[in-house]
Amino acid sequence: MDAQEVAFVFGLGRAITLSGPFARGEIGVIRRLVTDRGSWAVKQDLEPLDAADVAAAELSAAFHHRCWQSGIPTPEPVRSRAGEFVVRLSEAHVRAFSWVDLREPDPAIDPGPVGTLLAQLHAVPAPPQGTVDPWFEAPIGEAEWRAVLKASRAAGAPYVDRLAELLPALVLVESILTPMTPVQTCHLDLWSDNLRRTTTGELCIIDFDNAGPADPSREVGMLLFELGRGDAAREHRLYDAYLEAGGPGRIRDRADFALTVAQLHHIGHRHLTMWLAAHDPVARARSLAGIEEFLGRPLLLPDVDRLVAAVGSVAG
Repeated sequence: MDAQEVAFVFGLGRAITLSGPFARGEIGVIRRLVTDRGSWAVKQDLEPLDAADVAAAELSAAFHHRCWQSGIPTPEPVRSRAGEFVVRLSEAHVRAFSWVDLREPDPAIDPGPVGTLLAQLHAVPAPPQGTVDPWFEAPIGEAEWRAVLKASRAAGAPYVDRLAELLPALVLVESILTPMTPVQTCHLDLWSDNLRRTTTGELCIIDFDNAGPADPSREVGMLLFELGRGDAAREHRLYDAYLEAGGPGRIRDRADFALTVAQLHHIGHRHLTMWLAAHDPVARARSLAGIEEFLGRPLLLPDVDRLVAAVGSVAG
């Protein structure tokens, strides 16, 4: 990637350096571009985007920009000279954002301010556009789980016994998955990786790439699982702060944790299939780390029922 080409396309001035990658996700890497006008984060997609992917990315970026304009603490997404958020350069699609220095992910972050911020995020006017992606609502299904288990056993996978033991519970909790009513556009990827403190202590939301139509109640459920950490006091602190700040979501029943289950299962399934397909030690180690996280902290039906009982009775 040519630094000056990126700087020119996004109107960022004269390029000085392009360094990194500083972060790598499943589908993209982040580099730091320094120009005579400041510092910028440049995200380069690792997988090719087709026309539908680009259109969806533009919608997500437009929501991100609306959140930034509304005062949500997040890096500013930069439009290109042609007015696009996603630009194809050489063989890759790239995006640019203002640079923010972030701390490492911290699942033990104070959940109270997060609840307030989530309410503010849900208050950004953003009608739903498009349809809900199956990643956020559909089960993997017993047949596919058993097929992955069989393939893992044949491959001598180190995790196979734990997957076999957990499989019936994974299938059972998928019984709560129901179609999600698209109430408004939501972030949909608010795991600890994307909800961090800056180096000066402020909360910051990053990576709006998965933003799309959703039910805010189910996004509340996702944060209760991710940041509650099974601690009733933390769960109440987050949910109470969310309600006090006027958040529209409400935890009423098991279905409000369907988004969380669906995402966890699709992420875990992806890591499992990637481990099976990998042909080099580095790729297998990366997938195995994701598998360990998935098997080590699942959301099962007793956990869902405990969460509903813990906060579902809160008035609001």
